[in-house]
Amino acid sequence: MATIILIISAVLFIATFGIHATITSQDKWEQPMYVNNPLMSAIPWISGFVLPVIPLTIVFEANWIAIFFINLAIVWFLGPTLTRGFLVRFASGKGLGNDMLVSFVAGIVTLIIGLLIK
Repeated sequence: MATIILIISAVLFIATFGIHATITSQDKWEQPMYVNNPLMSAIPWISGFVLPVIPLTIVFEANWIAIFFINLAIVWFLGPTLTRGFLVRFASGKGLGNDMLVSFVAGIVTLIIGLLIK
């Protein structure tokens, strides 16, 4: 059960980065205010490229550097598909910024639950 929860956590973190990429591809006046703050804009990048390494390293019991480079490929190639799937199934209708926040918080919660169960 912990394995499934940790994989869900990694997928949610990747979806957070994908939603951010979708937000930044919109027109400037349609973007949420966090995009103008460099510190806040770094959170989705960390969420997409660094945070999924933690649960994936625990699940696959491999070297974290190898998992990091595998995660880079996953984010760039499967990231748009994971994001589209997340938005189709769990979109709130309140905007992409809200959906990104929900994905990020859900990823942190599932990571904590997965670590406690493991």
